[in-house]
Amino acid sequence: MGQASSIKETFHGSVSTRRLVSAAPSRSRPMERASLRATFRLRCAERISPSEVSKDCPVKLVVFDFDETLTLATFMTGNCEYADDEEKDIARVINFESPWVEGSRIAKLQHMLASIKEGADGRHRTLTVLTNNGKGVQAVINMLKIAGLDTYFSAVWTMPWRQYMPNGAYKDQSGQWKLFDPPSDKVRNHKADVLSHVTKNPEAWFPQIGSEAAFKDLASLSMGNIVLVDDQRANFQSQYGASVLRYCKVARYDADLYYDMRMVKNMGGIGAHHDADYDTLKRFVEDPWMCKETMQVRCQERDFADFQRHPPVKLVVFDFDETLTLATFMPRSKAITTKVGWNPTEAEFKDWSQEDLVKYNFESPWVDGSRVQKLRALFEEIAKENTLAILTQNRSGVVAVLNLLALANLLEHFSTIWCMSAPQGDCDGAFWENGRWHLFRTPCNEVHQHKADVLTHVAGHPQRWFPQLTSDSTLAAKLKDLRLEHVVLVDDERANFRNDSSISAAKVLRYCKVSRYDETYRDCGLLDQMGGLGARSDHDYEELKSFVKQPWEYPYPNRDEEERNMGKKKSPSNVSFSHDGQAESGHARIELHRIEDSAEPEKAPRQRIGF
Repeated sequence: MGQASSIKETFHGSVSTRRLVSAAPSRSRPMERASLRATFRLRCAERISPSEVSKDCPVKLVVFDFDETLTLATFMTGNCEYADDEEKDIARVINFESPWVEGSRIAKLQHMLASIKEGADGRHRTLTVLTNNGKGVQAVINMLKIAGLDTYFSAVWTMPWRQYMPNGAYKDQSGQWKLFDPPSDKVRNHKADVLSHVTKNPEAWFPQIGSEAAFKDLASLSMGNIVLVDDQRANFQSQYGASVLRYCKVARYDADLYYDMRMVKNMGGIGAHHDADYDTLKRFVEDPWMCKETMQVRCQERDFADFQRHPPVKLVVFDFDETLTLATFMPRSKAITTKVGWNPTEAEFKDWSQEDLVKYNFESPWVDGSRVQKLRALFEEIAKENTLAILTQNRSGVVAVLNLLALANLLEHFSTIWCMSAPQGDCDGAFWENGRWHLFRTPCNEVHQHKADVLTHVAGHPQRWFPQLTSDSTLAAKLKDLRLEHVVLVDDERANFRNDSSISAAKVLRYCKVSRYDETYRDCGLLDQMGGLGARSDHDYEELKSFVKQPWEYPYPNRDEEERNMGKKKSPSNVSFSHDGQAESGHARIELHRIEDSAEPEKAPRQRIGF
């Protein structure tokens, strides 16, 4: 990432009970049940393939990201300094304390870090910070000191390399922080590449090696000896081939009420929503071989009016790219975008056979058996009680999507396909009626271009999205009295489940998040942001079927509980927020700016090497 941007956050109101009176009714289900399916839990994994990762390869080095990993969201002053204890209290609470759990998150972090550093198994481990924070290494150390967390770390490294500021700091024998320049200018700007360089040149990254016995183990490091704890999935695999073999992915989320601020997006933080995170990470560091990498779907039901009545699912909507496909490959032939029933044998360019299009788009090399056959069985089972549709943003258009699915024989149980990215005036929908597919214009151009808004409109006007409703009595019966809570969206993009930029703040109430990953794929090299329902685990199919039958068994951490916890939680200095955009505590006032990490990069081109 380039230098992290500094975004001023506007704070509104103050934390008080008057803002909590409109809380949603609490669920009539045991809180223990909800916690078992808690959304925002970290996930630890050891990659399966490298032979060096085994019980004979212990963890020696644990590397923590800073922003949205140690912090929930990072807020700093312009000069990254804090004038007095009250200002430090404000910064400590805003950055580190969670309003969604009882007790002090800082105290829990301290206990976890101490337990990892000096493990119950008697093994000493070194802890460091590797961050993209654009304010620099001294700003990060200042924030760690405010929270009393700096004592657990031996080094802090920042990236990318910046010419006119120190890019690292290490703690000497007296416990003092010393600034220095690690060789980050000689490494590609990716955390996996940085850590790979650390294993080859540990003395350049740890000046303590040679003078302090505690660092003797770091003189010989392999990637298997390192755990990276980070909220950004893209940091675990470099496009240049470097791979983090053991990692802990911290959950990301958007918060409606974070100390009474407006919407704060892309938050994170170990233990921000569940205390189990601390023990999970500690156990993983001790026994990483017990957590082999799996990538499975995650299903969720949000709160809505009358959720206690358990309304059934009527409509299941699938994304196409990286949800039905693993990664989408399109032939060069333009006819695939215009002719329903197109076949590669009639293409001007013979770049793809039908077999290869099905194989590269839909079949997975990571599971046994045919994924296409498993998808067909899934669709057949779900379609017995529900209507199936596809909502895609594929730029090639609805006809191209239709043709790719037809080549894989995956269309049989779908009633309609909607494409949000069709050029103005083109058909952007297709529906099945009287034994064939028909093209039509959807009302997509009348709706905000976000899937949550589109599905809200579908629920309110089904006859406009399903032209066959007037002639298909079976379909009409399935979609009778359709409401948004009757709809499930299956998608690999977390951002598609909620639109905070629209006036309506549309939300998908029931959804299934397909796992994403970066991986070397067939003869395509490393592809980023891959996905695919069931691409990495057959568990996905059973989980989705179970969710569609009983979505109320997968409750979202509910708003009422969060607000009750927020109302109970008192920060050490009673921090509140003024209408003019400043945090205040007693007589102290301090202006804070959000320091955000980078967003996910654009997807790499989907193409075979040499074609």
